Amino acid sequence: MLYKLKRVAVYLKNVFLLAVLWPVAAVLRKTNEAYRHVWLVTERGFDARDNAYWFFRYLRERHPEINVCYVIDPESPDCQKVMQLGKTVNWRSLRHYLMYLAADYLISTHVQPGAPDLMAYYHLRQIGFRPRGKEIFLQHGIIKDEMLWMRYPRLKVVFFASGGKMEYDYLASEFGFPEGVVRYTGLCRFDNLIQGKDPSGEILVMPTWRGADYPQGERFRDTAFYRQFQSLLNNPRLRSFLEERDLKLIFYPHIELQKELDRFKSPSERIILASWRDYDVQTLLMRCNVLITDYSSVFFDAGYMEKPVIYYQFDLDEFRKYHYQEGYFSYEKHGFGPVVMTEGALLNALYECAENGFRMQREYRDRLDAFYPVRDAQNCERTYQILRQMTAGE
Repeated sequence: MLYKLKRVAVYLKNVFLLAVLWPVAAVLRKTNEAYRHVWLVTERGFDARDNAYWFFRYLRERHPEINVCYVIDPESPDCQKVMQLGKTVNWRSLRHYLMYLAADYLISTHVQPGAPDLMAYYHLRQIGFRPRGKEIFLQHGIIKDEMLWMRYPRLKVVFFASGGKMEYDYLASEFGFPEGVVRYTGLCRFDNLIQGKDPSGEILVMPTWRGADYPQGERFRDTAFYRQFQSLLNNPRLRSFLEERDLKLIFYPHIELQKELDRFKSPSERIILASWRDYDVQTLLMRCNVLITDYSSVFFDAGYMEKPVIYYQFDLDEFRKYHYQEGYFSYEKHGFGPVVMTEGALLNALYECAENGFRMQREYRDRLDAFYPVRDAQNCERTYQILRQMTAGE
């Protein structure tokens, strides 16, 4: 009940600020250079590690003439690196609201691009609110599951970036957007991935979250997620494998489960429990020899670099209960590596991967090529050209 009351308060606050600041932003857009022809770029507001950051970096390096500004919390560990590139605005500040209302382009990895509160503005959108700026959805990760709330008209954007051909076909045919909204450009962060992918003797374990209703706090210890991954971190056979091969294992749960990270323990110095504040996902992906995940779309990034993947899916029914329903993608038919259900099978697959020199097997490379008919470092460029075409068409 308290959570619902807080959400209502946030919603009402944003309605009030929109009503008050809309005419102010209109004036600033005409009289103040800082608010004229703004491209406002953001992720969740407290980070800069995803497609929006890499697109912002591309714009600052290749097109400094564009009035682009990045939204970031000044307390974020990523704030300084963004400020070194160009203009920033403090997340949820008064200036953020004004820039949101004045911008020509609202560009983000998340739905309701640029909005000071993603959930509040999602609901405002459903009752008719629409910002003046063109809403550009760069995506957070390649879509593989059913996501009804991302279908048109629940989500209304003028550009929806797609990262792979199979994904593009699914979005274009099933999500109901007007023709030309969904575009196969590739994800902006892929540009960096493909330019630096040398492994550094690390196994990356990166499971996804389980939905907002999944048990949290002390109840989290009773979940299959906690039991299975805690067991893996304590497995003597795994520890021996790391010693024999002189490897490290990085355990990095999805950011929505990072609040439970302290509950996990390992007796091995070769196993690192990685906090999102200290470790960057892209760097971890480029450094790893192999990725172990469950259902996270991060495996698409590993695949882009042709790195081997193992899917550890011990709770498929529970995952579907708490999280996304299956879409077009089958791990068994389309995945970039083997699917295992038990800890023993996972370790067997890991040993086999090591024996193969941590190289992706031919069967999975063929699937990779089918998913990515284009794998290059021009994803930001393709995205930029589409936005420029929109500007030229005005």
